[in-house]
Amino acid sequence: MQDLVDLIEFIQKTKFKSNSLLEALIRPDSQLGKVFHAIAKGDAWSDQDLLDQFPELGSLQAVATLRNRLKNRLCDAVFLLDFREENYPDRQVAFVECVKKWSAAMILITKNIRSIGIKQLENLLRHTLEFEFTEMSMNIIRTLELYYGTIEGNQRKFSELEETLLELEAAWLAEQKAERLYSNLVMHYVHARADKYAASEKAKEYFDQILPLMQQHEAFKVHFFGYLIKTVIYDSLHEYDNMEQVCLEAVSFFDTKKYRSGMVQQTFYYNLLTCYLNTRQFEKGLPYFHVLEQVVEPNSFNWFKLQELHLMTAMHSEKYREGVSILEKVKANTSFLSQPSHLQEIWRVFEAYLYYLMVTGVLPGDETRLIHFRMSRFLNEVPVLSKDKRGMNIAVLIVQFLYYSAMRMQDECENRIDALKKYSARYLNDDMTLRNRCFIKMILQIPTCSFDSKLIRKKTQESFAQLQQMPWHTVNQHREVEVIPYEHLWLIVLRSLENPGTIPEIVKPSTTLPTVFEQKSLIT
Repeated sequence: MQDLVDLIEFIQKTKFKSNSLLEALIRPDSQLGKVFHAIAKGDAWSDQDLLDQFPELGSLQAVATLRNRLKNRLCDAVFLLDFREENYPDRQVAFVECVKKWSAAMILITKNIRSIGIKQLENLLRHTLEFEFTEMSMNIIRTLELYYGTIEGNQRKFSELEETLLELEAAWLAEQKAERLYSNLVMHYVHARADKYAASEKAKEYFDQILPLMQQHEAFKVHFFGYLIKTVIYDSLHEYDNMEQVCLEAVSFFDTKKYRSGMVQQTFYYNLLTCYLNTRQFEKGLPYFHVLEQVVEPNSFNWFKLQELHLMTAMHSEKYREGVSILEKVKANTSFLSQPSHLQEIWRVFEAYLYYLMVTGVLPGDETRLIHFRMSRFLNEVPVLSKDKRGMNIAVLIVQFLYYSAMRMQDECENRIDALKKYSARYLNDDMTLRNRCFIKMILQIPTCSFDSKLIRKKTQESFAQLQQMPWHTVNQHREVEVIPYEHLWLIVLRSLENPGTIPEIVKPSTTLPTVFEQKSLIT
């Protein structure tokens, strides 16, 4: 159902909805029309909702059939949209228009209206070459070669096309290699946030393979993925000044093209923002946030990743109220539930930390938008991240333990001490996890010292000094692991222990606690 909701929402944003063609395709008084408008108005979110509203449809099976017919009808209608009316970056506009014109020309050729179809392909080829749509250009040339070679017998045109095709094939192979290497590099870090050093070594190896191709070809994809791989090298080594230079170099290279590409802007501006987050230059990144907010589609994966970075910046600069606003904006986005599971889960982790801030009184208790959060449910809502034992699962375990500490739930804390010690010994046993190991060692002192803040300070003084000697942005871990930098988080922990009365009544612990299975699934 969600895919149909997204499709209708997209149609609603275009001028096509006010075009008489929409009424011709979907009559308002028809069954399809009733379903369309019910979903468009937000009156129906499931097949059962539709059946309740329109009982004449008969059954859930009939509703499902009707829904699929509507989806197919709207997919066909997308071909008729004029994307030049939308606020898309030039290269994206060009791609959509070129695909439509190529499809129209091929239909004409298939129907033996060759003279017009071939003329359209020749005109289109000039545009696809200009915008560096390599694969589409190759398909057009092959069709033209077949025409001039077998029907007209035009040797001159055939030879010219063949020469261009050979150049494109070499560029296409380079593009495919660059794209394949980048995909293979980042694939292992989609669900995990651990071991950045391994990524740097692999990125160096891949960039050595791509650099000669970048020197040989000007093709868009070769340089786009080449620069991306180069940013991974410096990001993984925490060399953010070098990473910033690579991003600026990439933007400068693509500025020399005859076209604009929003994808370039979104990608490398985003990477610049990560540089400024890691180098604590929060204000320097603000202009890039504002630019990207204007160009990124609010229902896209990139929009959610941008908000993720925006929230991290707010949390690390201690602007926690702003973090609440960002969280609520994300949760209110109708496309949130259609995003990949790992993306949804990381926002659950962010919400848990904001909830902890409310529990400890850092955020006012009147932040009622978060009061429906339940720690026991949270443990079952992050199954993907819970498998990332040296990455995001650390953040999950820490916020869970801190919550029970803030609530003075001695038994719950003590029940987790041995498990956390074993977890730390098993997964957090090298330099890349040193900060995590150090912080877990500190928080375990809370129940051991019976919540006595003075004794806890004394027992953790050495560990806290050690933590401060290895800054967050210099260790080999992904930034999301520390939703709040441990130095900031520890001060919040100590203040909450010193002022237990700050816990708002609205977040007093529920009697529903996690099961033994839920506890073990995260720690083992």
